[in-house]
Amino acid sequence: MTKSLVLAIDQGGQSSRVAVYTLNGEQLHCFSAPCATSHKRVSEFEYIEQDPVVILSGIKNCIEKIHHVLGDDTKHITAAGFAGQGSSLLCWDTKTGEALSPVLSWQDVRGHLFLESIPLANEQARELTGLRVSPHYGASKMRWCLDNNCQAQDALKNNSLSISPIVSYIFWHLTGKSCVDPGHAQRTLLWNLKSSNWDEQLLGLFKIPRNILPECKSHNGNFGNLRLSAYQIPFKASARDQGASLFCRGLPDQSVCYVNIGTGAFIQRVASTLDAPEGLLVSPLWLPENDSHETIELSSPTCYAAELADDFKLPHLLNTREKSLYAWEATANGAASAIAFMQEQTGLKITPDDINNALNIEPAHDCFFLNAIGGLGAPYWRTDLASVFSDILVPHEKILAWLESIIFQVSVNVDLMNQMGSAQKIYISGGFSNANVLCQKIADVTQIPVHRSENADATLQGIACMAACIPASWKSDLKEDIFKPCLNLHLRSRFEHWKQLMEAWLAP
Repeated sequence: MTKSLVLAIDQGGQSSRVAVYTLNGEQLHCFSAPCATSHKRVSEFEYIEQDPVVILSGIKNCIEKIHHVLGDDTKHITAAGFAGQGSSLLCWDTKTGEALSPVLSWQDVRGHLFLESIPLANEQARELTGLRVSPHYGASKMRWCLDNNCQAQDALKNNSLSISPIVSYIFWHLTGKSCVDPGHAQRTLLWNLKSSNWDEQLLGLFKIPRNILPECKSHNGNFGNLRLSAYQIPFKASARDQGASLFCRGLPDQSVCYVNIGTGAFIQRVASTLDAPEGLLVSPLWLPENDSHETIELSSPTCYAAELADDFKLPHLLNTREKSLYAWEATANGAASAIAFMQEQTGLKITPDDINNALNIEPAHDCFFLNAIGGLGAPYWRTDLASVFSDILVPHEKILAWLESIIFQVSVNVDLMNQMGSAQKIYISGGFSNANVLCQKIADVTQIPVHRSENADATLQGIACMAACIPASWKSDLKEDIFKPCLNLHLRSRFEHWKQLMEAWLAP
């Protein structure tokens, strides 16, 4: 057995997964537990929730299975990390650990009416938090819970209430500590990106008591020790799932644009500055312990986390860079989340074959979809528009128009991120990346090579790498398919036409 192992937890919308890795990034064992997301209509709202007890018991069971298969080799686990859904939260009792509400999913927008009632402009929110005003983030859901959840109100009176990202609830039950990392904290819309702490102005605006929020630590802070039989395993990293996935190959590359297309399309690029172009979000990607914002020189063997073994030394992938890393970030909502709408529009099940067949169509007439499913995301940020096709289309033309709307919106955001310098490659992941023609079209529109690896566990592997403090031994030689850009004049013409239609659609 190798000298050191790392335990990784990825808590998602449909399942929780726990895996163990070697320090070269090899996954030895992985177990999962289901934790479905429920949708129920209450009046004019759709409540989107998960059961926190099911989530917690599933994670514990998976950890026990890891312990069982490793046996005495469990002693080689020297670090653990947790990655979770950034904007999902719950109410719970800090004295008993009892959940006082379901987990309110990041997709849940029940707090939007309160959000509309307060004087918080997008410009102010972006300046303070790096985000835009949105009911998907935690603050308005917290306010809804304080106004509507009787158990939460009683716990508040007893000074035992926490309303927080699910990571703090999980940590309390696994380690006895209630804490949160910068990525999860930011997604509450209450965390100041510049001061790296809860923002008093925003707390006052949302009327959120400071004492119901957990302590915020750095990404590689001390999140407590996992008690596993006779062993104590320190949690040395915590991050949002999208942020953690960037570390699956080791230290993220500033010359790469990272694209994940699943429920939505998420586009990220590593930055050392908060000054992102208008229309993009800025997220904390790696804010280490005791960061002085100084640069690390190539000759320095500094490791981000103090007091770690030599196994956990930082690789020197860049000549100089700031210790704190941020991500310029964009979201296009209408990917897999639009499948139900597209099924209704086409009368088809929308199988992988339907997607591949549609992508190979060369349309003879206008074939566009103005995609506002789930709200029109970056860089436009509009929630007041209804999706519309540009013409009367047959089913497979509608599917093509939908898929190309995703391709085009990804491309617009990649172009924006190129303001920091042209990306040298795009790393693509997510369910839609299995479509070869989709990957090729992104390469053709952006004129950037698209790389697709076989790694289906990017978030798990990424948070393991972060917990190990990004060791130099972490593998980056994943087997990849590479889609080289071609000159596709018809596709490029459709992209330009789509942008013109978008301008007209967005006009006052």
